[in-house]
Amino acid sequence: MFKTRTVLLTALLVIFSLSAVDLMAQGNGKGKQNSNSPFLITGKMPHLTKLLMKQWDNPELHLSDEQKNKLLVVRKETIENAQRLGKEITPLEKQVAEATLSGEEPDSLQPLVQSIAKLKTEATMVHLRCIYNTQKILNQQQLDFLNSN
Repeated sequence: MFKTRTVLLTALLVIFSLSAVDLMAQGNGKGKQNSNSPFLITGKMPHLTKLLMKQWDNPELHLSDEQKNKLLVVRKETIENAQRLGKEITPLEKQVAEATLSGEEPDSLQPLVQSIAKLKTEATMVHLRCIYNTQKILNQQQLDFLNSN
């Protein structure tokens, strides 16, 4: 009887684990939040400095040397801060995932989830500041050019 219960319990845990892994994998589809992103809002706001790098020397964009210097500072600060926050977020997300699959009670994970939320909020603010600062450096024609490409 004990062996039967143990085998049944093990089978249920395996099925649950595989189901959870499948659900996590499905979350990487198009239109879903990027699981590697440190941001709360993904796919809805432009990564202006990334777009600018692709058009950096385009004569139609006509970036001045002064603009380029300022934009490089904004990009460097943004990338450094986003990467730093991403490195803090990733292990916390892993802890939550592992604890969930090992049967932890959801309420016990709340502090970890709140820590992740705080860090992702901070990363999103980094992204918002990047967009704002980039828009302040560019003129309206340059912004229109970027938005049309």
